[in-house]
Amino acid sequence: MGASVTKPSNTRTLLALLGRTLVRQIRFPTFMRALVESLLFCCVFLAAGYVSLGYSVTAMLPPMVPVVFIMMVSMVLSGVYRKEITDSIMNVYWHSAYGFVLATVIFLVCVPLIGPEFASQKFKFFFLFFAFFVINTMRPVISGTDFMDGGGRRTN
Repeated sequence: MGASVTKPSNTRTLLALLGRTLVRQIRFPTFMRALVESLLFCCVFLAAGYVSLGYSVTAMLPPMVPVVFIMMVSMVLSGVYRKEITDSIMNVYWHSAYGFVLATVIFLVCVPLIGPEFASQKFKFFFLFFAFFVINTMRPVISGTDFMDGGGRRTN
């Protein structure tokens, strides 16, 4: 038994398959859904900044924009906006969790660059914790997810 040899054609095939899978994940939300979810992220950011740091709304507006952008791009990359995802509430939650893991990593790396005063542990905890629960509470409602699906495909 010899060791498996990775041929250039196999590597190209794997990369092409990975590329197609990643591109398939990327779907943008409708304008209204993007607006509602962005506003939810904005409200959570403002609430977390007010509660944990005591900042005024006007002081939080400049760093809020890139943070909301990071969150929305991560959600787009997670595939949560794909039409077939809303056929099952569990699919919505799995993709949303995946998007939040991605967003959390990017957020934790970028927040010291965006606004060093927002890099406190208290703010990061408040924002990420409440963003996760607020979005995952509202997302099934605004996406038209079938709540009675039992985890499978829609039949109606």
